[in-house]
Amino acid sequence: MRALTELGIYYSKHQKSVVGTPDIVFKRKKIAVFIDSEFWHGKAHIPKKNYDYWFPKFEKNRARDIRVNSLLAEAGWVVIRFTEKEVKKDLLYCIEKILSTVFSSLNVEK
Repeated sequence: MRALTELGIYYSKHQKSVVGTPDIVFKRKKIAVFIDSEFWHGKAHIPKKNYDYWFPKFEKNRARDIRVNSLLAEAGWVVIRFTEKEVKKDLLYCIEKILSTVFSSLNVEK
C-alpha cells in the first residue's frame, strides 16, 4: 500500500516475527493488516476440476486465518483483513480503516 507511505505513514512489510506474516505491520502499535487473495483464502468459487483437492485446501487456509487472528488477538494485536478485491475496489476505505485504527491506538494524554 504505497498510498500509506505517500501520506507519511510508515510500516513494515511481511514481518516473519509476527504470527501469520502480515502484509503490513505496525509493530509498536500491535496492528497487523492482511490483504487476502480471494482464491487462496477460499472467498471465491472452488474450481470444479479437482474439487476433492481444492476444497480441503481452502478449508485449511480458512482455519489457519481464524487461528492466526485468534493468536494475534490473544497477544494484544489488532487484526485488519481485506481482500485484494476490496483494496482494488475501494482503496480509500481501506486506507481510512487502517489510519483510524493506527490513530485510535495512540495514547494521547490531555
